[in-house]
Formats: sequence, C-alpha cells, structure tokens
Amino acid sequence: MPELRTDWLTGRSIVVAENRAQRPNEFAALETAATTGAQSVANLALAEVGLPDVPGVPSCPFCVGNESQTPPAVYQQLDTAGRWQVRVVPNMYPAVVSGDCPLFVSKDETGLRGDEQEKGTVPFATPAFGAHEVIIESARHVDRASALSTPELRQVLGAYAHRLRYWRDDGRFRYGLVFKNQGPRAGASIGHLHSQFIALPAVPPAVDAELHRAEDDYRRHELCPYCRLLERERLFAERIVLDRNGYVAFCPFASLQPHEIWLLPDRHEPSFEQMSSPDALDRLAEVLQALLKRLERIVPDAAYNMLLRTTPWTANCDDRCHWRMEFLPRVNAIAGFEIASGAHINPLAPEKAARQIRSL
Repeated sequence: MPELRTDWLTGRSIVVAENRAQRPNEFAALETAATTGAQSVANLALAEVGLPDVPGVPSCPFCVGNESQTPPAVYQQLDTAGRWQVRVVPNMYPAVVSGDCPLFVSKDETGLRGDEQEKGTVPFATPAFGAHEVIIESARHVDRASALSTPELRQVLGAYAHRLRYWRDDGRFRYGLVFKNQGPRAGASIGHLHSQFIALPAVPPAVDAELHRAEDDYRRHELCPYCRLLERERLFAERIVLDRNGYVAFCPFASLQPHEIWLLPDRHEPSFEQMSSPDALDRLAEVLQALLKRLERIVPDAAYNMLLRTTPWTANCDDRCHWRMEFLPRVNAIAGFEIASGAHINPLAPEKAARQIRSL
C-alpha cells in the first residue's frame, strides 16, 4: 500500500508507492536508445583522440591545454612538476553576479508602498548577487566521480573546503553551497568532471526553514537533532549503506528519489570547512570512493546531483547543525503531482534501496 512519509527535520513529504514502478512506459525504449546513442558517440569521440593517453580533448574547455577557454584560475592544486590537478575558475555563465545585495529579501526590503505590501499584489525583483565558481576536479578527461582515485578525491574535497573558507572570510556572504550535476539528466552541460560553488548573501528559504526545525528540536531535547538522527539510523540500521572511518551513509526516511543517499560524519561537526580532525578529508575520500562506486553501479547512466550542505556562516547554530553530503539520483521525472503538491512520489522504499546498495 502506498505510504505518505514526512521528514521531521527537512519538512519534505514523499509518497512511497512501489506499485508505480510497474507502470507501462512506451517512451522508455526511445529514451534508452537516445541515451545509448549519445553515449556511443561520446565514447567514439574519446576513442578517436586516444584517451587516456593524450593530455586532453581539443573541444573540452576543462582539459589541460585549453585553459585559455576559461577565466584565469582563482585556485589550483599542483603536482610536484607544477601541473594542475584541480582548478577553480569563475563561472563564465554565472547564476549570480558579484555584489553584496541580498538574493532572498522580504517585502520590507523592496521599497514597495505599505498598501502594496499588505495586499501582496505587486511582484518585485532584485539583482541576484553572489559568487559563482566552477571546480574542475581532474586534469584527466573523466566524466564519472568514481573514476577518481582516493588521493584525487582528497584533492577535490580540499578544494571544496578552501573555497568555503575563502568566501566565508570574504565577509559579504552568509551561505555557501557546493554541488555537482553529473550527467545530462542531472543538469550537466559539460562532460568533464566538475562541481560548482555558489556563495549567497542570504540563507536560502529552504535552508532557513530546516534551521528553524533543528532549533525547535534542539530546544525540546537539548541535543543536536542530526546527532539524534544518526543515533536512530544506527540503532535500526535498515537504511544504513556504509558505516566506516567515522562517516555514516544512509538512505533517508523520506527519500525524494530511489537510492538517494546522505553522508554525515558520526561526530558532531557543523562545518565542512572546519573539520576538527587533521585526517578527516583522507578518511572521507576513502569512504566517498567506496560509496560512489556502489552508487554509480546502481543508478542508470550514473546521473545524479551531489549537494554539500554546511552550516551558514553567520547563523550561530553550531550546537544544532551538521554538515552533510546528499546524493540524489535522477531517476524519476518531476511530473504533475510533484509540481502541484510539492510532494514527490518514490517508487522504491529507502529500506529496500539501502539493501540493494549494501549488497554490491
């Protein structure tokens, strides 16, 4: 029987309806053929240039030798020979532009007349200020995070932490988000492995709402709600995917998509960029590589979004926050029900999804 689930921390609601997976789909074969054809063309192109024996792909702006096709690097990690391994550049097509005006504002900050505010009938717009960067994760032309070695993943994680610290110390912004769109279905427009970073002058509404729920829970229990969440997941263990090296990965109770995974440190750690242990990124890279290999084996075409959520820089909520990484496979399309209701339909229970991933 379908089941309605609401997550007490994020506030999101989902319907677990496993019978939906049995629906006939006359478009599935066409979609598979299109995806396979596109992948075959891409593989043929890579074979023609002799990857991985050549330094880069001539048409790829993120490859070695094509640095002139991007803005100058604002951060690089170099090997002993001075060659870049991870490179960060300003986004040439930014979603936000340099500045310090709040991206998310109340009606009181728009200059509307009092009667217009009260009636709420006048739409308003403000400039979308912030910082937007691209983190090129490898000098090699690879399109899967699982293709990176543990040391390479460690370098990428180090770049994430550096950019978070850099823009935190800039002082103009309150929130930083690292995210990856892997594969066309997840929104990627360039195959070469990369992530993006956005700094915002205000905390996004969805993040702010979760912070308020965490604060309410903390007042009731006088414990970090994320620590309580991990304790409960470990106690029942039915949604645990990996528990290793001080990190816990599990399929959340109200998963938006089949095989969605959250990864958290098992110690109380609010900020990714301020990890307390000097070897934390080394341990995380090892866990992440094992997790990515499993995830990419089970997700069609390995298309997913990765979100790195860390504590807002000026929220003063370290006692009730945890950083986390979310991996959201792009399997189900957002359709009419999701758009109209705000709730998602998931055709695979997270408990079953966790068992499948554990078995790999």
